[in-house]
Amino acid sequence: MTVEEVARVLQRFAVADYIVFILMLVVCAGIGVYFGFIDKAASTEDYLVGGRKMTVIPISLSLIASYISGITLIGTPTEVYVYGMQYLYTIGGVFIMGLIMSQCYLPVFHDLKLTSSYEYLALRFDKRVRLLGSALFCISILIWLPLVIYVPALAFNQVSGINVHIVTPLVCIICIFYTCVGGIKAVVWTDAVQTFSMFGAMLLVIVKGTSDVGGFLQVVQRNIESQRIEGPEWSLDVTTRHTVWGLVIGGCVGWLQTNAVGQTMIQRYLALPTKRQAVQAVWIFVFGSTSLVVLCSYSGLL
Repeated sequence: MTVEEVARVLQRFAVADYIVFILMLVVCAGIGVYFGFIDKAASTEDYLVGGRKMTVIPISLSLIASYISGITLIGTPTEVYVYGMQYLYTIGGVFIMGLIMSQCYLPVFHDLKLTSSYEYLALRFDKRVRLLGSALFCISILIWLPLVIYVPALAFNQVSGINVHIVTPLVCIICIFYTCVGGIKAVVWTDAVQTFSMFGAMLLVIVKGTSDVGGFLQVVQRNIESQRIEGPEWSLDVTTRHTVWGLVIGGCVGWLQTNAVGQTMIQRYLALPTKRQAVQAVWIFVFGSTSLVVLCSYSGLL
């Protein structure tokens, strides 16, 4: 088959699929309208951190949605399918990150009642360091966001045939709208909806895929034979693709720099009224995000 023929075979988007996609966009926009015009923010603090009165569950779901992107949902199954389950050991680093985050970073930020992680840089050093940190964050986001948007848009293009240059502006406009209009409350609740949709979609894929293969035991047997299911690689060879050392230590550092100091995550933690609730949100995020990574990894075995 040619590439064009394969593309046509993959384009199976039906009316129901379009309804779900449009409904998701409408719900997100509707949440923005609600928090922007009905239950709108009464102050700057209310707009940025929800008046520090938000609850643990929606914040935790928002944290999961903020970190787990289309890259994870699409890339992790591909990684496992091609290279095996070794990547899954990165979740060890996530749990270490949760411990460090809850004991070292979060108490400092929460006790200071900040609205931005970069405010701490001004308090600890000076305004120049704060501006440098903010600038580096902006640059990293400008590099990262196009990838996060393009990868799922490309997948959407493959199954629907809609040009990526049509779907990406549409999704971006909706996201910008509810973020600017509704503030942190709109962002948190749209994230909560998206988290449920991610878990639901992945579970449906797993149930359908496992059933088609012939059951869970058949999935395990096939992947043992193909050596996708493998034990930990303890090698100290730096040229090895994945080792436990690299995955756990690198995973911890990678998740820590995003979760512990990244503004997109810290702002959500600071929207909670107490430090205890913020710590609870950390651990719900850890268990929720690792659960989703496990589900994505399993789907790569199908």
